[in-house]
Amino acid sequence: MSSGWSPGKISEKEIADGEAYHRALYHSGDINQPTKWHQESSYPLIKEAMDNISEGSLVVDYGTGTGGSAIELLKKLDEKGVTIDLVLIDPLVSWFAKAREILGNREGVHFELSIRKNESGQISFRRLEEMLDGRQADVIISSSTLHLVPPKAMDDLAIQFANSLSDEGVLIWDSGDLESDFRPKNSTLLHEPYRAVREILRNNSQRVDILSKLSNEEADKSEKRLDRIFPLPFSVEVIIDSMKEAGFTSQISEKVVEFENDDAERFVLVPRLAEIAAPLVVGEQRDKEIRESLKVALKRISDDGKGTDSSYRSHWIYGTHRLGNF
Repeated sequence: MSSGWSPGKISEKEIADGEAYHRALYHSGDINQPTKWHQESSYPLIKEAMDNISEGSLVVDYGTGTGGSAIELLKKLDEKGVTIDLVLIDPLVSWFAKAREILGNREGVHFELSIRKNESGQISFRRLEEMLDGRQADVIISSSTLHLVPPKAMDDLAIQFANSLSDEGVLIWDSGDLESDFRPKNSTLLHEPYRAVREILRNNSQRVDILSKLSNEEADKSEKRLDRIFPLPFSVEVIIDSMKEAGFTSQISEKVVEFENDDAERFVLVPRLAEIAAPLVVGEQRDKEIRESLKVALKRISDDGKGTDSSYRSHWIYGTHRLGNF
């Protein structure tokens, strides 16, 4: 059995959120049927990880979510008959609980919730060194996570990665939501359609009416929270510079991945992500408003030459970092 964190009693809402995100990665929730975008975007990361893993390696998945990258990695390891110690790390209980449900029966898998609450209820992030209890990883992977880290926190996170790797260790990550000067002009960023949905819905008459009934302070707090769901992208150079300062040498590659419109709809309707439509009441009407806004956003992207009638082209960046030279 897996070890470490396991969810206590979680709500039906949290269970539904984890299930919905899992189904945004896997058709009908079947781990043998990954969506095209998940399979294609994760392939370079998994391949690079496999090239650096050997029997008994300690591997960390930083930002596990519902387990998408870990599932794909374990598939490849099982094919080769390689066993590892795998530490999964995430802050979001609803998604991480789904990962525990899927992978909780595997030996050698350890779960660490990356947040804690103090006595006054304030939440803080635990350091990677603490979560590994002094052990040093051979490989750290981080899929679709680093673009969610505030740029001001990147220097310290890079130091945590450096402190948590063995001398020959490697950090490997991917992201579809980073700015760069090498993104092809016929592609866009992973979350651009959903930021557009947020902007379309910002002036939705029903939303405006509900917000008008809140105090200015309450409305402002709500809007700032929603803006953090799909934060504005920053440059990949922020990550590269932080890694350099922490002693890493970096290699960067890229790939354009087709994201089908049907998959985009499933993605944005994941409950936690669909909160961009709040304070519209959860239900069929809110989902309808999101769907209609997404159609508008995707058509704009298509008209701009960055997609087709059935998909948009997302630009993914892959980073491989070692302490010292390659």
